[in-house]
This record gives sequence, structure tokens and C-alpha cells, in this order.
Amino acid sequence: MNVLFQPFPETVRVNGEDFRIVTDFREWIKLHEFLQNTERFTAGTLQIVLEWYIDPPPKDYKEAVRALQDFMAADALYESAIPEEEEEAGARKRQTKDVFSFEQDSACIYSAFYAVYGIDITSIPYLHWWQFLTLFEGLPSDTEIKERIYYRGVDLNEIEDKAERKRIKKIRQKIAIRQKRRRKKMNDYEIGAMF
Repeated sequence: MNVLFQPFPETVRVNGEDFRIVTDFREWIKLHEFLQNTERFTAGTLQIVLEWYIDPPPKDYKEAVRALQDFMAADALYESAIPEEEEEAGARKRQTKDVFSFEQDSACIYSAFYAVYGIDITSIPYLHWWQFLTLFEGLPSDTEIKERIYYRGVDLNEIEDKAERKRIKKIRQKIAIRQKRRRKKMNDYEIGAMF
């Protein structure tokens, strides 16, 4: 997708049919946090997830959930810009390490959007999820949230200077993401188990 001339999607496609979904960034952060804090996927969990459909949800619940996961990940924003090998390596890296938390880093995210874009994300009436992600990705490296992401994600083995490694370890301890049971994208077995 090219955000310069293509509109952000308002639907997801399931089995060849388009279904309208909620697209405001706040709702997707809520869904993200809900899934992060869900230990076990049940029929109740499924019903809550399907509430992100404006239209009656698809009958194929497995594909309905998968479509929402794909929309949440916003892979279409980045598909064409990244060579396939790098994309696969990046996806593996993203799956293994959390470098930010919408809950824990909310104040940093808020202040960065306000300082850089002049957007008060608590009071704007609407901002598309993918637009939010695009703006989030584009935040300068000197914003606190981007610095946190750097320090949490940097490979300490690549830093030769012992003093610098020690400094970064100390920073990591201060800004560490509080551990919760983290759920990632559901696999086919988990989706199937809900039924």
C-alpha cells in the first residue's frame, strides 16, 4: 500500500467478501491490550474480538479472526517496501522481543505525538489505526519512545565498548517492560480450539 495516494482501508476481506470494521486507533490499542492480557482464548474471547466488525461478522470465524489479526499487524503498509528475505527476518525478530508497550509507554507516545505532530491523541475525534502506526513509525529517533525502543531492542553483543554496554544495561533495567503473559498472533490450532 502506498499511503501517499491510497486511502486507508475501512474493511477486511474474508473469503472474497469485504466486511466493514472499526478502524479508530484507540479501539485497536484496546484490542491489542485485551489480547495481550488474555491467557486463554474462549468462546467469550471470540465474541469480544468479533465486536471489531461493524457488519455482522463472517460465518467463518477462523478467517474472521485472522483478517482482524492481519489488519492489526498492518503488514500491507510495509509489504512492498521491504525485500522478502528482510521482511521474514524482521518478522521473526518482532515476534521474539517486545520493545514497547502501549500501556507502559502511553505517556511517552502521547507526548511524542503532541511534540512532533501537534496532535493531542486523547482528544482528536478519529485517527485511523494504520495512520497512527505510520505516524508512530515516523517519530524521530530523539523522542523518548523511540529511545526506549532503541535501548530495549539493541543487541548488546554488537556493542564492543564495555562501558557503553553497562550503561545500556542500566537503562534497560529502568525502562524494562513489566512482564505479563504475552500473547502473539494466534496460530491455526488456537483459533480452531475456540470452536
